Amino acid sequence: MANRRLRKELLETVRGLHAVGAIDFKKLQEFETFRVVQAPAPFVPPSAPLPPNCVVSVLLQPGESVEWTWTHDANGSRYVAGYTIIRPRRTTRSRPATQ
Repeated sequence: MANRRLRKELLETVRGLHAVGAIDFKKLQEFETFRVVQAPAPFVPPSAPLPPNCVVSVLLQPGESVEWTWTHDANGSRYVAGYTIIRPRRTTRSRPATQ
């Protein structure tokens, strides 16, 4: 788990929403299976300013993975400016041919 405190705060909020009837039990279960993945740390030279829009973390469901989008600027900074969530591939069974 990349960020336990963030996950704990998220779950407490969702459980509170469930307690007041704002979300149903199925949605509560979905949130309990999420995981928080932190983005890789940026590389910023000492003379460069911090990037204005770098990604900090992403919530993923079971089986999902993340592909980070890196940005390089003229100051030599490299940071994650975006991401793509890769969903698990569905396995399909082939149906037997009917005659």
